[in-house]
Amino acid sequence: MSRAIYWTSLSLAFTFLILPLVVVLPLAFNDSTFLTYPMEGFSVRWFGEFFTAPPWLYTLGNSVRVALGTTVVAVLVGGLAAMGTMLAGKWGQIVLSALFVSPVVIPSVVLGVAMAYAFGRVGLGSSYYALVLAHTILAAPLVFLSVLTSLKGLDPELDRAAASLGASRWHRFRTVTLPLAMPGFATGALFAFITSFDEVVVALFIASPESQTLPITLFSSLRDRLQPTIVVVALLLSIVSCLFILALNRLQRRSLAAR
Repeated sequence: MSRAIYWTSLSLAFTFLILPLVVVLPLAFNDSTFLTYPMEGFSVRWFGEFFTAPPWLYTLGNSVRVALGTTVVAVLVGGLAAMGTMLAGKWGQIVLSALFVSPVVIPSVVLGVAMAYAFGRVGLGSSYYALVLAHTILAAPLVFLSVLTSLKGLDPELDRAAASLGASRWHRFRTVTLPLAMPGFATGALFAFITSFDEVVVALFIASPESQTLPITLFSSLRDRLQPTIVVVALLLSIVSCLFILALNRLQRRSLAAR
């Protein structure tokens, strides 16, 4: 009975999540200039539209640049915060963890308004650095949680053994802690990249016409004209997300094998 309930629940959840994609994503190959069912024919011209039309490729490049910058800064900030939190006591870890994770629980609209006002006051405006900083605030908590979880899973005796042999704190971190915690850093980096690449709410408040990202262009196209090009973008983003999920699964397996 329990097995039947398990498979029924799993099938319903899978159908609920996958069915919308199965219905919508084939429209990327529709020959019509509008999103219509039934499909009028099979065509890949909308993929050519995506890779040749200036707005799509330009904003795709912006998204990649912002996501890469966010990943680097978020890994540094979140990783250092996690390592510092591990040195605190029990109550210190609870307080610091709550502070570092707080941007996740604040509504994105509130963060967008606050960041737009704050960046304007300090002169950052709608620049590339403003987008990177804004996305870092959103992504760093995910890196923090990933690295903190990885550090908590390490055997503290390894660090003590290295210290007893005369290794300095920096040498112990570089040769003992960092290699063992690398899956946590890598997972956090992947989360940071995905968070920045897909984020649209905060970017709407900060990005200028020259620094618009791909999700903003996709959102604007949804309001202006429903062409199959937006489904092409959704399909490509879904493929990228699946690749990241496979990479995360591989990192988790390596982490378990290392332990």
